[in-house]
Amino acid sequence: MKKKLLIAVIAILCVALLGACGSNPPEEAIIGTWECQDDTIPHSWMCLFTFDENGRFVDKDGDAGDFRIDGDSLTLAFDNFDAITVTFEIRSNRLTLTGDGIHVRLTRQ
Repeated sequence: MKKKLLIAVIAILCVALLGACGSNPPEEAIIGTWECQDDTIPHSWMCLFTFDENGRFVDKDGDAGDFRIDGDSLTLAFDNFDAITVTFEIRSNRLTLTGDGIHVRLTRQ
Protein backbone atom coordinates (compact mmCIF):
# COMPACT_ATOMS: atom_id res chain seq x y z
CA MET A 1 0.00 0.00 0.00
CA LYS A 2 2.79 2.44 0.91
CA LYS A 3 4.56 1.67 -2.35
CA LYS A 4 1.43 2.47 -4.39
CA LEU A 5 0.90 5.70 -2.45
CA LEU A 6 4.52 6.71 -3.02
CA ILE A 7 4.23 6.01 -6.76
CA ALA A 8 0.99 8.04 -6.93
CA VAL A 9 2.62 10.99 -5.13
CA ILE A 10 5.64 10.88 -7.45
CA ALA A 11 3.36 10.75 -10.50
CA ILE A 12 1.39 13.79 -9.28
CA LEU A 13 4.62 15.72 -8.62
CA CYS A 14 5.89 14.90 -12.12
CA VAL A 15 2.67 16.16 -13.71
CA ALA A 16 2.77 19.33 -11.59
CA LEU A 17 6.40 20.02 -12.51
CA LEU A 18 5.76 19.49 -16.21
CA GLY A 19 2.80 21.87 -16.06
CA ALA A 20 4.95 24.52 -14.39
CA CYS A 21 7.45 24.24 -17.22
CA GLY A 22 4.88 25.21 -19.87
CA SER A 23 5.58 27.17 -23.01
CA ASN A 24 7.30 30.53 -23.08
CA PRO A 25 5.19 33.63 -22.50
CA PRO A 26 4.20 35.29 -25.81
CA GLU A 27 6.65 38.14 -25.16
CA GLU A 28 9.48 35.60 -25.29
CA ALA A 29 7.98 33.24 -27.87
CA ILE A 30 7.72 35.96 -30.52
CA ILE A 31 11.41 36.93 -30.27
CA GLY A 32 13.23 36.18 -33.51
CA THR A 33 12.81 36.56 -37.25
CA TRP A 34 9.60 35.52 -39.01
CA GLU A 35 9.06 35.31 -42.77
CA CYS A 36 5.94 34.74 -44.90
CA GLN A 37 5.13 31.26 -46.05
CA ASP A 38 3.78 32.79 -49.24
CA ASP A 39 3.64 36.23 -50.84
CA THR A 40 0.88 37.95 -48.90
CA ILE A 41 -0.81 40.67 -50.93
CA PRO A 42 -1.65 43.50 -50.25
CA HIS A 43 0.37 43.39 -47.03
CA SER A 44 3.73 42.32 -48.42
CA TRP A 45 5.50 44.66 -45.96
CA MET A 46 4.34 42.25 -43.27
CA CYS A 47 6.22 39.33 -44.86
CA LEU A 48 9.29 39.73 -42.69
CA PHE A 49 9.43 40.75 -39.05
CA THR A 50 12.26 40.65 -36.56
CA PHE A 51 11.25 41.04 -32.92
CA ASP A 52 13.94 41.56 -30.28
CA GLU A 53 14.05 41.06 -26.53
CA ASN A 54 13.98 44.85 -25.94
CA GLY A 55 10.44 45.15 -27.29
CA ARG A 56 11.51 46.47 -30.71
CA PHE A 57 10.65 45.20 -34.18
CA VAL A 58 11.60 45.87 -37.78
CA ASP A 59 9.56 44.89 -40.84
CA LYS A 60 10.43 43.90 -44.42
CA ASP A 61 10.69 47.54 -45.53
CA GLY A 62 13.01 48.47 -42.67
CA ASP A 63 10.34 50.35 -40.73
CA ALA A 64 10.83 49.89 -37.00
CA GLY A 65 9.04 50.52 -33.73
CA ASP A 66 8.00 49.07 -30.41
CA PHE A 67 5.77 46.04 -30.00
CA ARG A 68 3.46 45.25 -27.12
CA ILE A 69 1.55 42.06 -26.36
CA ASP A 70 -1.68 41.96 -24.37
CA GLY A 71 -3.29 38.52 -24.35
CA ASP A 72 -3.64 37.57 -28.00
CA SER A 73 -3.27 41.17 -29.25
CA LEU A 74 -0.03 42.41 -30.77
CA THR A 75 0.39 46.17 -31.14
CA LEU A 76 3.03 47.42 -33.54
CA ALA A 77 3.80 51.04 -32.62
CA PHE A 78 5.81 52.28 -35.60
CA ASP A 79 8.34 55.06 -35.12
CA ASN A 80 7.08 56.92 -38.21
CA PHE A 81 3.53 55.62 -38.75
CA ASP A 82 0.32 55.03 -36.84
CA ALA A 83 0.26 51.95 -34.60
CA ILE A 84 -1.69 48.88 -35.67
CA THR A 85 -3.08 46.13 -33.49
CA VAL A 86 -3.61 42.61 -34.77
CA THR A 87 -4.58 39.31 -33.24
CA PHE A 88 -1.70 36.86 -33.20
CA GLU A 89 -1.22 33.18 -32.60
CA ILE A 90 2.03 31.24 -32.26
CA ARG A 91 1.99 27.49 -32.79
CA SER A 92 5.35 25.79 -32.93
CA ASN A 93 7.32 27.72 -35.55
CA ARG A 94 4.27 29.45 -37.12
CA LEU A 95 3.02 32.96 -36.42
CA THR A 96 -0.39 34.05 -37.71
CA LEU A 97 -1.42 37.71 -37.73
CA THR A 98 -5.06 38.62 -38.35
CA GLY A 99 -6.97 41.85 -38.17
CA ASP A 100 -9.00 44.28 -40.22
CA GLY A 101 -8.33 42.92 -43.73
CA ILE A 102 -5.07 41.25 -42.56
CA HIS A 103 -4.27 37.58 -42.60
CA VAL A 104 -0.56 36.82 -42.69
CA ARG A 105 1.13 33.50 -41.93
CA LEU A 106 4.82 33.54 -41.06
CA THR A 107 7.40 30.89 -40.21
CA ARG A 108 10.26 31.29 -37.73
CA GLN A 109 13.60 31.56 -39.53
